[in-house]
Amino acid sequence: MKKWLKIVLFIILGLFIGFINGFLGAGGGMLLVPLYTLIASSKAKYSHATAVFIIMPICLISGIVYIIKGIFSFTIFIPIVVGSIIGSVIGTFLLKKFSNDVISIIFWIVMIVAGVLIIIF
Repeated sequence: MKKWLKIVLFIILGLFIGFINGFLGAGGGMLLVPLYTLIASSKAKYSHATAVFIIMPICLISGIVYIIKGIFSFTIFIPIVVGSIIGSVIGTFLLKKFSNDVISIIFWIVMIVAGVLIIIF
């Protein structure tokens, strides 16, 4: 695939991911990782690490807009941030230790569980 075409695809992918993230508060990892892997032929570790770094500014902007619009719960914010920071550090170190195949399997299991939970609740 030509380099300019990949860039155009990444811009379209970014628009799509940004919209879904802003609209549903989700989509970054669950959509970005498989699409990035497909378009860039990236290994799982690189797809996941890149997705996390891409999601960071998207979530920051969406979060600021949600706060401004009054769509935000401070009640759960601090406890979840504390747990998320600890969990992200642990997850980052574990990402280096597992093979790309194991990471892909874990990712798909988490996505299936999330899908089932969405259907149930």
